[in-house]
Amino acid sequence: MSRARPSAEIVAKILRQKGLSAGVQRGQVLALWPEIAGPALSELTEADRLEDGVLFVRVADSVVAHQLTYLREEFLKRYQEQLPGLVQELRFLVGAEKKSIPKSKPMTRPKLSPEEEARLRELTEHSPQDLQGVILRAGRAVLQKQKENPHPPCPICGAPSPERPCKPCQKLLTEPVVLRESGRLTRFPLKTRLEGDPLEAARYLARQKLEAQLRELLPQVIQQPELMPILQDTARRYLQLCTGEKEVRGHRHLLPETLRSLLKEV
Repeated sequence: MSRARPSAEIVAKILRQKGLSAGVQRGQVLALWPEIAGPALSELTEADRLEDGVLFVRVADSVVAHQLTYLREEFLKRYQEQLPGLVQELRFLVGAEKKSIPKSKPMTRPKLSPEEEARLRELTEHSPQDLQGVILRAGRAVLQKQKENPHPPCPICGAPSPERPCKPCQKLLTEPVVLRESGRLTRFPLKTRLEGDPLEAARYLARQKLEAQLRELLPQVIQQPELMPILQDTARRYLQLCTGEKEVRGHRHLLPETLRSLLKEV
């Protein structure tokens, strides 16, 4: 009796025979964004999703989104050269919901220090000359937004907080229903039963659990290569949890750095 081939090998053969699936194509588009945007703008933006040929790119501030609309045609041209036909339109999304500003608070943005201005100009000097002005204005907007609220966003609810996760979300992480859902999501990442912040809290815990499993498996796989299918399956579930997509071959860059070179297939 012939030995059954690993599922990863079977999937790889199907993909070779039938071409890239829609999920892989989406992954390619998202993974290519840093190259399309360039090193300066890729620090200010993140490709969010591809739907019916429309690529949604998330930015930190509405000012940045407005400035980047002037570069839409250039980005589309670059995608057409790299992945013909996959990206037909490009839209920019503001990443975080704006908080209401008390009437007593001035509506002026904080000024950047000379050191911050110099760092921005150094960042843009290697970009095409016709793009440098847009990149500079976008960078200023991001730094000014950070100075207005220096705390990074909570990884669960997104609210600025000196603690990660924020205190309300830390309490949420101890809720029995969240703990149960996190355990289930480590096995079935795409089948969710919660909504809103409880779901994000469960995903946060599940990602931590799967990442810990990956780090534990890594030295074992190096010593026992026959365990590679287990590592691949764990990595696949981890990436599904991170992206919400079934096909994750285009998202290997989201894996912990120590695993990327070892995992050629997920």
